[in-house]
Amino acid sequence: MSEAIANAVRRMWFSFTNNDKAHNAMRADCKERQAVSVFQVAGASNDLVTAAKGTEKGAQYVNALTDTLKASEKASKLLEWTGKGVNLASKAVNPVLCLASLDRALSAEDKKSALIQEGGAMLGMFAFEGVAKSALKLVPVNNKIYNGVAKWFVNGLKGTGLLSKLPNNKYTAILKGLAFVAASCIGFGLGHSTGKLITKHTTEKDFQMKKMLLEQQQIAKLTAPKDGLNANLIS
Repeated sequence: MSEAIANAVRRMWFSFTNNDKAHNAMRADCKERQAVSVFQVAGASNDLVTAAKGTEKGAQYVNALTDTLKASEKASKLLEWTGKGVNLASKAVNPVLCLASLDRALSAEDKKSALIQEGGAMLGMFAFEGVAKSALKLVPVNNKIYNGVAKWFVNGLKGTGLLSKLPNNKYTAILKGLAFVAASCIGFGLGHSTGKLITKHTTEKDFQMKKMLLEQQQIAKLTAPKDGLNANLIS
């Protein structure tokens, strides 16, 4: 139940931030962000139902609702497809986030640099999220590298005695969710900064040089004398 609440917290937070970005019409990826927000709400709702099943009263309410929906064949089919829709939405979040990142890059003036920076941000975010999921035991992670880094990180924290000071109560799940959000944001920031460092003296410099040459060519065309006109008239 604790993991389900933690997952719900992180999904609801990201849904809120993505919905906020979706209302910014100046963003290239506003439509993709709106879709991600909806998917994350669906995933969070599913997590909350899972958490409710972990309590005696919650399980009674969920089972009663399920029995009511299954009272007829039509309702049962509706429940079945609703469940499939939630699972599909949950799986669609990362691909749509990647699509939004690609949209931002292709809408940028310097597309080559933007692609490297956005790619670094996505890789950093997914890597940190994978390690966080494993370390916090939110969901099973089938990646040896992520699991290895998570184990090393947790062992390091145990050596500091910090883990023993953390609360082990109803607030633990909320702290796990917030820790995941922090890891995701840090991973995104570091990945983007790394991409920026790579492009600073390579693709960005090349783009600025090409842009300057293009502007000089345009100025030369505008100031060049027209056929049949005296060049002195231009000076």
